[in-house]
Amino acid sequence: MATVKMWCLISQSNSVVLEVEVDQRANGQECLEKVCENLGIGYSEKDYFGLQYRGNRGENLWLNMRNRIDRQLSGPQPFRFHLRVKFFVQPHMLLQDTTRHQFYLQVYLELKTKKLLVSDEERLVEILALIAQAEHGDQANNEQQVLYYQNLIQGIACPSSEILTDIAYKHSNYRGMPRQSAEYRVVQEASILSGYGMEYHEAKNVNNEDICVGVGPEGVVIYDTNMTEISRFPYPIVQKAIHNSKKCLLYVFTEDGEVTHEEFKMVSCKAAISLYRSITEMHTFFRCDTINMEVFSQVSQDLKGVLASIFLKDNNSVGMNYVFDVQHTFREVYDSTKRKLFMSQHSLDHQGQGHSESDMETTCGREEISDHCEDFKSQLKKIQESFICRVCMDKEISTALCPCGHMICCKQCAERLDECPVCRTGINTIQNVFFETPITATGR
Repeated sequence: MATVKMWCLISQSNSVVLEVEVDQRANGQECLEKVCENLGIGYSEKDYFGLQYRGNRGENLWLNMRNRIDRQLSGPQPFRFHLRVKFFVQPHMLLQDTTRHQFYLQVYLELKTKKLLVSDEERLVEILALIAQAEHGDQANNEQQVLYYQNLIQGIACPSSEILTDIAYKHSNYRGMPRQSAEYRVVQEASILSGYGMEYHEAKNVNNEDICVGVGPEGVVIYDTNMTEISRFPYPIVQKAIHNSKKCLLYVFTEDGEVTHEEFKMVSCKAAISLYRSITEMHTFFRCDTINMEVFSQVSQDLKGVLASIFLKDNNSVGMNYVFDVQHTFREVYDSTKRKLFMSQHSLDHQGQGHSESDMETTCGREEISDHCEDFKSQLKKIQESFICRVCMDKEISTALCPCGHMICCKQCAERLDECPVCRTGINTIQNVFFETPITATGR
């Protein structure tokens, strides 16, 4: 019997659409993995991404990766999704160029749609100049370059002659910068902004006034319709979040230690569940060391499942769906990806050594020796790059952060940090480190 297939269309942040074919009974994870395989996003870094779709009331909803697709959407095929970054980690945590590229595309899109606001004009010019380098390469001295700048800032800033001149001046300073480096710098500049990694939900408060609820790595922020901050609730003061029909309730501790709650009225029950999921998943991903089993294993049962549990007592899995869609924390994703990349490189190095020894024993030809030298040059380059500061990506690593002991940045960057970017441990002291041999040396 032929397997029934399901077609899905997935659009990226740059509007490029991918066609994916999965089994009719496939869950969201199978679809996401095929998308990531197509884009070259490997290892555990696919956990940073998710698939979004539009609900019946126009609300943005995340596809639950752990549940079947056909149970979450209705209507004719193909199903349409948007590939989006769900968890915005700091850029130095990204280990693959393909992952950094998707982060860059998302940042660029959110700048154009005003989801990411830049109040500092100097930083805005810096970001736009880096985007120009990433999109068009080195600056060209012709009239067409001005048109590139005008199209670039459309929807982000007013295309005045002053800002175009500032962008052109900044862009000229980045001549020779590779596209990957420019994209990384864009994400790095965006990560400093207050809206970085914020997921927004339209709602109404108890007074039936329109508000926007932002859920980010640090907590929940309430905005008015002009995106002016009304109140902020960091995760340490959040006791719990619950949803009830079209409402989502957030219980928080006051300065007196008492518990009060904020009520958010959503456009639909699915939108309320989406906000509830967002708060729980964002808190778990960024604030926890590992996934609590109560979050990992929590399930809900639809009407079909309730009826089945009454009449078919031995089959309690009918109609069961996972509530939350977070399976790893950002620390687990980073550690797992780094470990797999190391093992992959280690395996390639051993294979390269094996082939070179065999070639030397048999033919010792110049082509084999040349290939062997190229391998050593590539390995040496990677070793040199591993000693570059992961914050500024410019200077050499020269400090150790205490008490955690991580060596990831230069002295200038270390002095600006309050906590370790890798393990989030508070920094008590900064210890200078010295290498016996200069890491930029290419030989004795």
